[in-house]
Amino acid sequence: MGILDRIKTVYATEIVAVTYDGKSVTNFEQGDAFWIYAIDKDKVVRMQILSLYSRDTSAVIEQLRRIRVDVIISKNFGPKAMNELKNAGYKLVTFDGGAKASVKAYATGKIKAIG
Repeated sequence: MGILDRIKTVYATEIVAVTYDGKSVTNFEQGDAFWIYAIDKDKVVRMQILSLYSRDTSAVIEQLRRIRVDVIISKNFGPKAMNELKNAGYKLVTFDGGAKASVKAYATGKIKAIG
């Protein structure tokens, strides 16, 4: 059973991807993995790690599209990546700290999408 199958079995209002390096939220272009969180209203109902098979923005967008990500949280986004991600329809959020703290802050409305 793949990540999409597992997430689809959980009721979630949003799927959030957080760039991650093993310690904290990273810049979008520097992440090797994402924590994927299924959020139901203001609570995390499921989480799972997703390793990236490429750092190419187009490949990352395709990988995130396949698991139906709605929101991407990162420490920062480069201008090219930000443009491509926004054009692909993602909500973008910046946060400097830990992955769990970032998704909790987003789920409870303490941080909002940029632009």
